[in-house]
Amino acid sequence: MRIALLAPLVSPIAPPFLGGAQAVLYDLARGLAARGHDVTLFGADGSAVPGVRMPRLDLDPARFTPARFTPPSSSGAPSAQSPAGATSESDEEEEDEDDVQQPDEEIFQQTYAFMHIFRLIATHAREYDLVHAHAFDWPAFAYGTTQPLPMAHTLHLPPVDARIMHLLARLAPREGGGRAHLVTVSRALAAAWSATCRIDAVLYNGVDVERIPFGARADADRYVLFAGRMAPEKGVEDALAIARRAGLRLVVAGGVYDQEYFATRVEARIAASPARAAYIGVVPREELWRLMAGATAVLVPSRWEEPFNLVAAEAQAAGTPVIAYARGGLTEVIADGETGALVPPGDIDAAAAALRRVGDYDRAACREWISSHFSLAAMLDAHERYYRTLR
Repeated sequence: MRIALLAPLVSPIAPPFLGGAQAVLYDLARGLAARGHDVTLFGADGSAVPGVRMPRLDLDPARFTPARFTPPSSSGAPSAQSPAGATSESDEEEEDEDDVQQPDEEIFQQTYAFMHIFRLIATHAREYDLVHAHAFDWPAFAYGTTQPLPMAHTLHLPPVDARIMHLLARLAPREGGGRAHLVTVSRALAAAWSATCRIDAVLYNGVDVERIPFGARADADRYVLFAGRMAPEKGVEDALAIARRAGLRLVVAGGVYDQEYFATRVEARIAASPARAAYIGVVPREELWRLMAGATAVLVPSRWEEPFNLVAAEAQAAGTPVIAYARGGLTEVIADGETGALVPPGDIDAAAAALRRVGDYDRAACREWISSHFSLAAMLDAHERYYRTLR
């Protein structure tokens, strides 16, 4: 097949990856090309995937800000922050009538970028059989309807942006019809979107198990690992508390997604107890896998409903049990009681108790679980089957 993939524009599709969606898209593009498909990836400057064509778009990812989420509400559901420059009705009432609201430059740049990409795809429509977008930005959904090819969107995030929810309710209404084909990366995520729009399929993420080293036993210095972006919804604060309560040292890896949050809520706590925790920043994917393979356990105490959680899948592929809150796609990625433990969200005592019992899990069984259910080959197979329904 001749496949056009549309990436999120906030970072290059190249190591080190900003997040799981970027890593999955890299593996998807590389894997499809290795299977003989003609793959073109439309992404930000710096994207580089072996065997994949990448048109030059002159899109600097520094011009775009990744989505940020407010701390979860009492219901556990975070909400997307308004874009820069947005104001509430009450704010507008307080403004002087003579003030002129300046247009938001980033929104303009984002809108133009997606319009440009879709115009380029439409101009060369005879070169492709279908388009598959992975960008969670309203222009990616809105302007996807302007080109003549079959088009699918993978939703990598829950319904947290009111603008996107309203748009998808029109483009893929629950009762049928519409012009958009939507898929998610877990059944939990599909259920979360089902009240808003129609979901055609669940296409699980997959990991390249053969590339991930297997840790038959944990390293002698007994550390636990947290890997993820430094943002409130990922629960790094809870990970610090869980490891401390269990009496184990925590290694924290991941990029600083929210600088203010990291400085005030994470960095200071680590600095206060350097013997108990260490922040190592962004590490290459291969190094992260090595750390996973040597860890006693990997902690995923997410404060939101995880769409999938690639870290949990990669950790189990490395043979390492995962202790996580029972939220969203984590309930599908982890075999509770066999490859790790799912505890009630926010229950640090339960998570610490599960961490102290982590030696009960068979590390070979962790790897086998991922090999059997969430392999790269399974992900590629599922995408090929789904693409054939679009042609």
